[in-house]
Amino acid sequence: MLRPAEAVPTRCIEMLRYIRPVFEVNAQAGQHVVIVTDTAHDPLVWQAVATCVHELGATPSVMLFPPRPADYLDPPEPVVEAMTRADLVVLVATTGMFHSPAGHRTMGAGVPTIVMDGGITADMLTRGGVTADYQQMLRTRYALGKRLEGARMARLRSSLGTDVTYSVEGRIFVPKEPDGSRHPLKVFRRAEEGRKGSPLYGVVFPGLEFNIPPVEGTANGVIVVDTTLHQIGLLQQPIRFAVHQGRIKSIEGGYQARELEEYIRRFGDENAWHMPVEASIGLNPEARITGVQREDKNILGAIHVALGRNDDIGGTIYSKLHLDGVILRPTLEVDGRLIIEDGRLIGV
Repeated sequence: MLRPAEAVPTRCIEMLRYIRPVFEVNAQAGQHVVIVTDTAHDPLVWQAVATCVHELGATPSVMLFPPRPADYLDPPEPVVEAMTRADLVVLVATTGMFHSPAGHRTMGAGVPTIVMDGGITADMLTRGGVTADYQQMLRTRYALGKRLEGARMARLRSSLGTDVTYSVEGRIFVPKEPDGSRHPLKVFRRAEEGRKGSPLYGVVFPGLEFNIPPVEGTANGVIVVDTTLHQIGLLQQPIRFAVHQGRIKSIEGGYQARELEEYIRRFGDENAWHMPVEASIGLNPEARITGVQREDKNILGAIHVALGRNDDIGGTIYSKLHLDGVILRPTLEVDGRLIIEDGRLIGV
């Protein structure tokens, strides 16, 4: 039997098998690739990324620093400077940085970004969401977008108590129909989907989701997040949000609910209490519950709702925070049509 130390090289080989496609279409020989990570992250993950970049003839530079205390806080300024001057940036930190000021500054400067942050694990790079057929998921995303095109009102429910209505009028961004001309893991600009002013220029891996930013101030009801929550991880019991006119009025659900409320008060701002600023549908049939948002929110038929910021995904709210929470088996009706029933996509 292999001892753990002897098993590491084999695990690296498996990781390279699944991460190589995303780098083959985004990294070129001679480029300078900045890998952003922190001291709390499993080094095997960023080592595999650096190895893959090097094998493709590009030069990897690993930027390592103490973990940030919260998602969407910037890395140290020298790291930010390196990011803005790179040919390609890879986010592999334990905290999310895709929506951070540094992330926006980097992508706004025209630097493409591969997003693998939020505490992605070695296990997540050998099975689960990374193994899915990404071309097929793009087709599903397009079909869902066409089904939702022109939608106005949504009602989201779950067996654990979610029952909330919100407007999606003008917020359904239908992606371009896949025709094989673009690799499903190629970086792209969110502005290409009609999200005016969005600086986001990258690819999220593992993925995939159909992203919807509801109209601000229109949500009323109850949202019960039951699986995973950004910054908290796996939930020991559901967290219940009472929402009125798009703002959180109360948070209930045990010690993790208290942790979340304290986190928002410490690291957030007035706009962090807006919810849902995102209500997106998972499309990855291979994604599993891992306790890490990067995979969990992509589970096929799940919906992740967010609080805080959405101005970079087609909304109007700026906040220091953007936190996603997963509802595993939701039921979604849009303009009276059933789109998801108990976690099962209908009609796509």
